[in-house]
Amino acid sequence: MAHHADHGFPAVAARPPKVWRPSVEVNLTEHCNLSCYGCNHASPLLAEEFLSVDAFIADFEALGQAFHSGELRLVGGEPLLHPELARIIAEAKRIGVADRIVMFTNGVLLHRMQPGVWELLDEIRVSAYPGVTRRLSDEDCAASAKRYGVQLEITYIGQFRQTLLNERIKDDQLVASIYRDCKEKGEWSCHILRYGKFYKCPIAAVTGERLRMLGIEFHENPGDAVQVAGNPNLREDLRRYLADERPLAACAYCLGTSGPSVPHRQMNRAAKIYWLQESHSPDIEATRVNVHDRVARVLSWLRSHRCRRGRSNPKAHSAGAKRSG
Repeated sequence: MAHHADHGFPAVAARPPKVWRPSVEVNLTEHCNLSCYGCNHASPLLAEEFLSVDAFIADFEALGQAFHSGELRLVGGEPLLHPELARIIAEAKRIGVADRIVMFTNGVLLHRMQPGVWELLDEIRVSAYPGVTRRLSDEDCAASAKRYGVQLEITYIGQFRQTLLNERIKDDQLVASIYRDCKEKGEWSCHILRYGKFYKCPIAAVTGERLRMLGIEFHENPGDAVQVAGNPNLREDLRRYLADERPLAACAYCLGTSGPSVPHRQMNRAAKIYWLQESHSPDIEATRVNVHDRVARVLSWLRSHRCRRGRSNPKAHSAGAKRSG
């Protein structure tokens, strides 16, 4: 019989696996070089602000102890405005919180992007908007991407979805339905790390700042985000948070991915002021009708499906009736 030598070292318990999600985002800038009506990051309203490299390192080194994702999304605002973009990407690769680094950009400044940045990225996703001039054509973008081995995706976006609200949804059932169907926190995995907190979606992360501009007092619920730095229970807190099906406080001021579509347009100063003041009652009502119709269609499909199953298997129905007798 073979014997294993006992060297007197204490047994080391295996560490539980890290929390995994398809992606996590970070705002490298809060501001943007465009002013899109309906921007769900509220970038046209926020002051100029760049994420410091030190803050990025501290936040993602802490998150990386308990979390891993398929991709780290560099977003904004507009990430190409950041003067230390290359250094942040290099640090992201060193920390290794994600398998791939993906930058989301409007593409306006791509012609200025340095070769060192191209070489560090795994993928670039360009949102192309009507009326917005990009000096680097699609063909030139594709050529640069091929040269540096970067995956490229260019999406033409002519409409935004009405998401941010200037007034509270007073119907708790509607809020719950919007939250349940929201792709930001679900299918799209738009989780974000901002100011040391992990949020299910980027909209929740900026709701307080946006509403204070309107003079609305807003407070997050205690469980609406997870504190990352110095959290000895981070892994368990993230698991519990991501599995929690209760809407966040911010969800009462958001239409998620259920709101009506609006044509994309750029805003001047007057339009920004209007955006902060406009009533969204019609959008809330349109969403209510949309959600109600969607639920009705699902219920109708379920009823017809059950009927078809019953008609296609009459013997099983008959046998069941005899057994019940």
